[in-house]
Amino acid sequence: MREAQTFKKNQYFKTEITDITDLGFGVGRCGELVIFVADTVTGDVVEGKIIKVNSTYLVGRAENYITKSPLRVCDRCGMTACKSCAFKNVSYATEAKIKEEKVRHIFRGEGLENITTDQIITSPSETRYRNKAQYPIALVGGKYEVGFFAPKSHRVTPISDCPLTPHVFSEIAEELKLYFAENNLTVYNEQSGEGVLRHVYLRRGAVSEEILLTLVINGESLPNTQNLIDRITEKFEKVVGILINVNKSYTNVVLGDEFITLFGRNY
Repeated sequence: MREAQTFKKNQYFKTEITDITDLGFGVGRCGELVIFVADTVTGDVVEGKIIKVNSTYLVGRAENYITKSPLRVCDRCGMTACKSCAFKNVSYATEAKIKEEKVRHIFRGEGLENITTDQIITSPSETRYRNKAQYPIALVGGKYEVGFFAPKSHRVTPISDCPLTPHVFSEIAEELKLYFAENNLTVYNEQSGEGVLRHVYLRRGAVSEEILLTLVINGESLPNTQNLIDRITEKFEKVVGILINVNKSYTNVVLGDEFITLFGRNY
């Protein structure tokens, strides 16, 4: 406890990153305490500010990279504001090795040092492999946006095209934003419980390429649904179903229990 009291929030630090966590935080040391630093990888030497002080660890923000690790690669995503992907600053091969070692570490921690773990079977594709996306909807500067929540917040970071999802998902999202604007739809407010639009929920068959579009709303209906159906189906022939999901609950859970099919089928 005495060690933690020697550090203060906004205090500058310098450390060498010697490991990386499952969540992609670099691990260094300040005195006797571990410090976790986002956007760093093993081998980086960084300076920055302490943003959180705990009795057993610190959290820091890197502001200057004194030495960049040879493991570091150019950002594999480019969506720097999103921060949803843990290992985007290292190669996929390095990411696989990190995860492989974490598995071995778990076994060793349970006293199973003699357990043999094979190499990870890697994916044939590093991008566009996800078949599902759930995008919260927000009004940002008076404009409708869909994206992902920023880390540890419910502030929506607009995403133009996440490279983990099919490109058509972002195209559908852009078309939906036009529909939202034309009908002046309200966006759900978590504090007041008012507003209609909550999430865009998309699924795509990996083999069939069929797409199911669901709008999660704080209500049971939307205006001008035929216009919605026409504009989506005319531009996206692989959309086989358009649904409403009713979620009137004050909850962080994305989906409610009731689905209403507006077009096509519900699978």
